[in-house]
Formats: sequence, structure tokens, C-alpha cells
Amino acid sequence: MEQLSERMVLVLSVIVDNYIKYKQAAGSRILTKRYGLDFSPATMRNTMIDLEEMGYLTHTHTSGGKIPTQKGYKFYLDMIMKNFSPHMKREFENIPIYGKFSSLDEKMGKILNVASSLSGLVSLLTLPDFSKTKIKNLEFIKISEDKAMCVVVSDNNIIDTKMTTLEHNISKKELKEFSEFITSRYQGYSLEEISEDLKDYIETHGQECESIIRRLVDETKNSKVLISGVKNVFNYLEFTDNLDKLKKIMSLLEEKRKIYELLKNFMDSERTILIGNDLPMEELQEMGLVSSAYKYRDKSIGVVGIMGPMNMDYKEILNIVESAKKKIDDILNG
Repeated sequence: MEQLSERMVLVLSVIVDNYIKYKQAAGSRILTKRYGLDFSPATMRNTMIDLEEMGYLTHTHTSGGKIPTQKGYKFYLDMIMKNFSPHMKREFENIPIYGKFSSLDEKMGKILNVASSLSGLVSLLTLPDFSKTKIKNLEFIKISEDKAMCVVVSDNNIIDTKMTTLEHNISKKELKEFSEFITSRYQGYSLEEISEDLKDYIETHGQECESIIRRLVDETKNSKVLISGVKNVFNYLEFTDNLDKLKKIMSLLEEKRKIYELLKNFMDSERTILIGNDLPMEELQEMGLVSSAYKYRDKSIGVVGIMGPMNMDYKEILNIVESAKKKIDDILNG
């Protein structure tokens, strides 16, 4: 990007900040007064014209004011990212980490609901691959001739439940014995490690027990994404007069596999902001996405993010996303 003068940087920042806060363009006179600038509206107006010629601003047909282009937003976001220092939002601190056992889905859901409530936008989260989590306890419960439910308790007291099929007839007593064997022998192991180390046991108990664990590992690896605040899309002033746009966004949010594939791209990124045509889906071309990867024992295993219109408050959204990520990290590693 071109080297901008200090005045250009200030004017561009003011215009983007104004558009984020007030959702409408404003003229040079209003902006100089609103932000207490020490130069005249005429100087402001000339600088705005220069920035428009450089591609950072554009004008609307209903106002004499300027609004940022995608290029303008990117410049503004680069400045934010260079100076960003997150602070924990109090609302996340109130979500309990310890105490009574609760499922991972339940805890993640609470975090996501807080994120969408605070932001007024759509919050997204990929659930972790539980196959790599160290177990504290594992129990199989037979619920029919060909199905069993597995309850896995991790070493940090997170509960996950999965359904698995039984290919051969296996009694409740055998499942109970198998559960007790796994818990006593493999406490502190991951499901993947257990699956690889079961050969000695298979020799005396047949292949069914090994296949149960293998299918359980496959099931825990299945992609899953949680979405909260979908109804907030109808509050986006930018799209309320564009029914076709609203339909496309709502349709995309129903396709959780697509959302998972989108978020998976950011698994190795500590912090990501993408806007407009940088997002790989046509439905999101007028939107922004802020995301951050969370970790289990220093390995990124999932992504939490917030999606909204391009003129959302990125400083606030970054704080919400980072607070959610910190809470998830505390739950998984606490």
C-alpha cells in the first residue's frame, strides 16, 4: 500500500471509526467537529478526496460523506492489529471452569452464547478432536443390540459422549469389563494411543473390542461446529433492505460442514481478520470474520470466531473473541 501522510492516516481512521460507530457516512464539517480535529473542514474535505482517489474511500449516492472501501478497512485493521492488547471480558470470567462435571459441548455452548450476546453478531466454534485428549475414565453403555454409548471423561474433567455401533453381539457384562480394563490400564492415554496399543487384549477378547475403540476414534474425529446468534443477522442494517443477501447468509449458516471447512483454514493462526473478497465464499463478500485458534497442551485443536457486517467494531470483536479463546484454553488445560 502507498505511504500515507500522518494527516491521511488520521482522516482515514476517523472515517472508518465514524462509519463503524454510526453506520452512516458523515461530511467533513461533522467529522472535524465530532472528533475535535485541529484543521478546517476544507482541509478535511481535500484529504478525503485524495484518499478516495487512492482507493481508500468511496462515496454514497445518498450523502456527500465518504465511507471506507475494503482497502480502507484493511489499512485500519493493520493499525489495530499492530497495537492490539486484549483484555478479558468480565462476562466470560463468570462461566465456571471447575466443579460439577459437565459436557464439553455444554461449556462451549455457554461461551459461544456469551460471545454472540456481547457482540450482537454470529459466533462460531469448531469443537476439538477428542481422540487426542488424555482420558481419566471411559465407560461403554449398551443401549441396543447394535449400539453403545461411550462416556469419556478427560484428565481435566471434561465429559464427551459418543454413539458407536456394535458389529457383533457383545453382552453388557463384556462391555463393562472392557470399560474397566481400558480405564485401569490406559488412564492418561488418548483414544488414539489406546487404539494403537490394544493388540494384546484383542488376542484374548476378540476383535470386537478393538473395532469399538477404532470406531469411537473415528467418531470423535468427525467435524462439528457450533453456531450461536443466527437471528442477529436480521439486525444487520446493511442487509435489511436486501432480502436476497439475507437468504444467502442464512442458507450458508445452515450448512455447518461449509462453516467448519471455512474455520479449519485458521487452525494454525493465533489471530485472523478477513473481510470482503478475502473470504472464500461468495455469500460473505460484504462481511468480516474475526477468529482465533484455541489450544490443548500447546497444540491448536479448534477455532472460535465472530462473523458480522464489514463495518463491525473490530476492536470490541477482537476482545470478545480473545476472551472466549482464553476461557476455552482455561477449560481445556485447567
